Amino acid sequence: MTWEQLSNLTPDNGAIRDLKDLIIAEIFTDPELERFFTLVQNAKNGEKIGYRGAMSDVGWAGSGCNPSYKSATIQFLEKEWSIGDWQVPLKWCYTELINTIAEYCLKTGTEIGDLTSTEYMDDIVYPALKDAMMSMMWRFVWFSDKDAKLHSNSGVLSTGTDVELFKTTDGLWKRLFAVGTASAGQKTAIAANGEATMAEQFSKLKESGVAIGIFDAMLENADARIAGLPGAGIFCTKTLADALTKDLKREYKEILTWEQVFGGMKMTEYNGVPVYQIPVWDRMIMKYQNDGTKLNLPHRAVFGSPREMLVGTPANDLISELDIWFDKKDRMNYLYSTGKMGTQIGQDDLFQLAY
Repeated sequence: MTWEQLSNLTPDNGAIRDLKDLIIAEIFTDPELERFFTLVQNAKNGEKIGYRGAMSDVGWAGSGCNPSYKSATIQFLEKEWSIGDWQVPLKWCYTELINTIAEYCLKTGTEIGDLTSTEYMDDIVYPALKDAMMSMMWRFVWFSDKDAKLHSNSGVLSTGTDVELFKTTDGLWKRLFAVGTASAGQKTAIAANGEATMAEQFSKLKESGVAIGIFDAMLENADARIAGLPGAGIFCTKTLADALTKDLKREYKEILTWEQVFGGMKMTEYNGVPVYQIPVWDRMIMKYQNDGTKLNLPHRAVFGSPREMLVGTPANDLISELDIWFDKKDRMNYLYSTGKMGTQIGQDDLFQLAY
């Protein structure tokens, strides 16, 4: 809740005397972050990540003495962590609450400036901050880009977006798009994404057979090893999930049942493969990658395993502790948190993408 919103609430209207009585707009409940990637602790910037691939074919015809010995090769690949810094520096002054309903939360006398341990901080600011920092991590993990630009500067970010919100690291989408660019066979193109308007981007996806075709192409073209990886599934935007549900019902009279598994997450199966819809992706694309006419790739999916989607931090957890204090000299309330993180993907060939 912003200061402007609080100022619109009349403190002496006789209806509301306690901040706990405020009806705050429902906050989206996002799925647990770490269901979609593998957290790597103690990851250092510049540190190498090594992978062992498969050995070349062995087993030749023949037997007996003095065999002809051959060489076998083993595929190895190496990637490197690029860890960036993030921070949350916030401040409050008690005067910003004067003549709002929050004024009733203020302490009295000399302590009036100290907002710590007040109802306003405990019941409004802290819960809202928790949700904001969770959203921050979704943004970092999936949508961050060290080269982020506004769409007016040949980037994809919406007008008015603070580009510094995205520059901590390169997120998983940027890395996965690089895989799709390098290997055309690992990408299923979604034609609806290329439409000229937002309305057409959504309507074209809903046309007969389109969604079914996208999911079938992903599964048919995917490396057979993907399905056997731990936690493997198709992770997709809600737009794609909804389109698949409607397409199956229209084309085959099949009702796709979505099960609420946790938080805002729903899961179903398509041709024996788990499918997860991730509404937070849709919300961030709409908010941050909207040029006012159309969205940047509003329909996306990745078929892979969280084991191959890595998020690293030098610490033990992505969310750091908060420092919260009241400064008696300048009479201001401060909150600060900082941390480091980066993303990386494992074996490039263990992903199949649609966008």
